[in-house]
Amino acid sequence: MKMIQVTAIAAASIVLVGCKTEFAAEVPLSQLQNPAVADIPATVRLEVLSCDHYEDSRQPSDSLVKAQEMMPRIFPTAEFQECYSQGMDSWAAFQIALPIDRDGDPEQFASEDAFNLTTSEARPLGVAVPPAVRQRLEEAQSAAMMGDLEYAITFDVVNDTGSDYPITVLSAWVNDHPIALKPIVVEPDITFSLRFSDVLIDRAIAIGQASALVRPSLLAEQQSE
Repeated sequence: MKMIQVTAIAAASIVLVGCKTEFAAEVPLSQLQNPAVADIPATVRLEVLSCDHYEDSRQPSDSLVKAQEMMPRIFPTAEFQECYSQGMDSWAAFQIALPIDRDGDPEQFASEDAFNLTTSEARPLGVAVPPAVRQRLEEAQSAAMMGDLEYAITFDVVNDTGSDYPITVLSAWVNDHPIALKPIVVEPDITFSLRFSDVLIDRAIAIGQASALVRPSLLAEQQSE
């Protein structure tokens, strides 16, 4: 019976790579505004069952090996950094570059290799999911026999513009507080945490892109129409 249980655990560690995928990056507003900056470095981490092999802790677990194989297939520029435990969870962390899409065309993307950051004067910060990325995600889920992935996108937004920056938060968590359609003014040299709501993430995946921050003038124009 013990041998059967161990074999079942080993098989599960191969199949169930994890359902949580989290993106995090520091996003200076000046870099979004600078056309010479093509991308922002970020970390994407994928939940795994464990970092170490159940028979030999000196070896990586089967779920970690699977994650290391799968992540570059979804995001070709992803590079494995480390695996670590945090509380009861284990995470495989990868470095990735998030390309900046500035053209405002929902049919065009800065890159098909990763989630894109979107930015414009009216919509300072959003995320876009190219169809090719969405297809690779679906294929990876099917091949690994995973359930629906749970995504989290969190940016530390830095106002390094040298002046107040008025914006409206559409639907997100700001410094761990839920905010929807609320104007705020970010003072110079202030950094705030912006976590996309599930609604925005689902919208980005379903239709290709979604903005988290917009200029108050955009909403004013839309309301006057």
